[in-house]
Amino acid sequence: MQNKEIILTLLILSSMSFFLWSVYRLYRLVSLGRDSHDPVEHFGWRLKSVLRFFFGQRSVVREPSGWGHFCIFWGFMILGMATIEMFVRGYSPTFHWGVILGEQLDAVLATAFDFCGLAVLIAILVALIRRYAIQPDRLRKDFAARFDAGLILGMIFTLMLSMFIANGYIINNERALAGFTPVSNLFSTFVVTSSDGAMPTGYDIAWWVHNLIILAFLSYIPHSKHVHLVGAFPNILLRRDSERNRKRGVLKKIDFENVDFESEDATIGVGKLQDFTWPQLLDLYACTECGRCQDNCPAYHSGKALNPALVIHDLKEHLNDVGPAHLSGSEPANGKVMVGDVIPEEVVWACTTCLACVEHCPVFIEHVDTLQDMRRFLVMDQGSVSEEVAKTLENMENIGNPWGMPNQNRMKWCEDLDVPLMKDKKEAEYLYWVGCAAALDTKNQNVARSLVKVLQAADIDFGILGTEESCTGDSARRLGQEYLFQMMAENNIETLGRYNFRKIITTCPHCFNTLGNEYRDFGTDYEVIHHSEFLDELIASGRIKPNKVDAAKVTYHDACYLGRHNGNYESPRNVVTATANGELVEMERNRGKALCCGAGGGMMWTDEDSDKRVNMVRFGDVEESGADLVCTACPFCNIMLDDARKVRGVEDEVQVKDIAELVADAL
Repeated sequence: MQNKEIILTLLILSSMSFFLWSVYRLYRLVSLGRDSHDPVEHFGWRLKSVLRFFFGQRSVVREPSGWGHFCIFWGFMILGMATIEMFVRGYSPTFHWGVILGEQLDAVLATAFDFCGLAVLIAILVALIRRYAIQPDRLRKDFAARFDAGLILGMIFTLMLSMFIANGYIINNERALAGFTPVSNLFSTFVVTSSDGAMPTGYDIAWWVHNLIILAFLSYIPHSKHVHLVGAFPNILLRRDSERNRKRGVLKKIDFENVDFESEDATIGVGKLQDFTWPQLLDLYACTECGRCQDNCPAYHSGKALNPALVIHDLKEHLNDVGPAHLSGSEPANGKVMVGDVIPEEVVWACTTCLACVEHCPVFIEHVDTLQDMRRFLVMDQGSVSEEVAKTLENMENIGNPWGMPNQNRMKWCEDLDVPLMKDKKEAEYLYWVGCAAALDTKNQNVARSLVKVLQAADIDFGILGTEESCTGDSARRLGQEYLFQMMAENNIETLGRYNFRKIITTCPHCFNTLGNEYRDFGTDYEVIHHSEFLDELIASGRIKPNKVDAAKVTYHDACYLGRHNGNYESPRNVVTATANGELVEMERNRGKALCCGAGGGMMWTDEDSDKRVNMVRFGDVEESGADLVCTACPFCNIMLDDARKVRGVEDEVQVKDIAELVADAL
């Protein structure tokens, strides 16, 4: 074996060994997390997910900038065979794929290599211009991130150039490449031809540069921002199966009976890295640092401290920093507290749980679960809550609603209406779950009255719980008080168990999500329908025939817990189209990209700085649409947008109405 072959072999073995050791180190760090107890099954579905989202890059190309990543990814995949050919030439200098696969397939491959290499070069140039000239806000601009990105892009760019230079020498000195290779042919005009039959030194330089970059790239990946090339595949393969198990956005139930409160290490929620589940730690190494979560985060847009991209990045750095000490059984030297030092409390409390970050993450990172688990720790383990949050939780525990209003007030909205009570009827086709907002908030009481008017017009058999109804506990759970949520859930389930009904109707997406999705952890199987879907069905079937309400321009604001959490974007739009006489105009951010109103995640009950209010940012979208009527399908959205309208001083120019009010007005 010649010196060149010995050196190449040692380099390959060293690089592969270091890469495998690095991946094993990542595996051990991820294994610090607890068992998730989410079943890993349905492997056919998981395989399809990998094919669609890892290899197919489906989520990546939802935005135009993703096509550059697509070109680089698939260019690398296809050019892998070209790289193998380059390595083999270190042992067999005249090797080409045609020797094994035949000349025809070799021609196809050579053509593919040529055009893929060109596509990668162009994509790299665009990426460099975008990162260093255009500099979109969502790309991290600190020195480490810029250096890391520049290094990786530079390595890939040099890799392509060295391949084309080597191909140019091959064309001039061995044979014309098979197939159609215009780029390689162009490079061949700039390199020399040997007179003695031996490859010129320039070829050897290009060959060594190419192969050394590949080996360096392999070694560097697990220790760089491009660690997602290692973490994304398993993260997509092992992601939550929302279709069959726990739906996206549904928080995991804490089994308090199995919490060892006597143990010194016992914590409720997540206060240190080992409290996370292993899929949550795997999330940290799957992050591509694309910044799409940041780009769609309402808290970030309103100027709050939360940046979901930095939450994942900072947790990853913390795991890299203290994880090795935990693996060795020693105490970390930096003395940092994860919730407080690494992730400040104000960051944890800024999340509205709108799922925009999760919706737009191309590798299915669960940012909201991570933040919610840390919030649970602050509330239940540390007792660290603001005065307004503490008061809200106290109201829910003692009175049964976050407003703190007497329970008998739940019937005031319908005192002059003939609304049947379930305690009198005992059974009905539909149970209308009024919800705290529609029962107690002045603006939303008209939503309940409007829906009752529609139900009576359609001759629907329904009943309400009246004073037997209590808050579902959604706000308690999102504010981190899981124990209170479970108490409220069990009480509500006991109440519902007294009566017979086929479906539950709600006007609140939060009640809809809690009753229909989260109460399933307590053994229920309620069929819950949101009033937007119910109204859409009534209109489509002809059971009600609304006229048209006059409006010049109408827009619809997507509620997070109806849209991103539960996939209902079209029913409310159908209702608006059927009842509003004006033009339906979409806000620039709509459906999956719609901005939260700012009330989710229990933020309805917290004080915001006047210059950092999410509802004001969202109302700016309403104003840009030019609409004179904005329709909602959520009581929280109704309150928040109405409040923003008043702050803006445009009460005479813009109306805010729930779709139930729109239908009732049109009857």
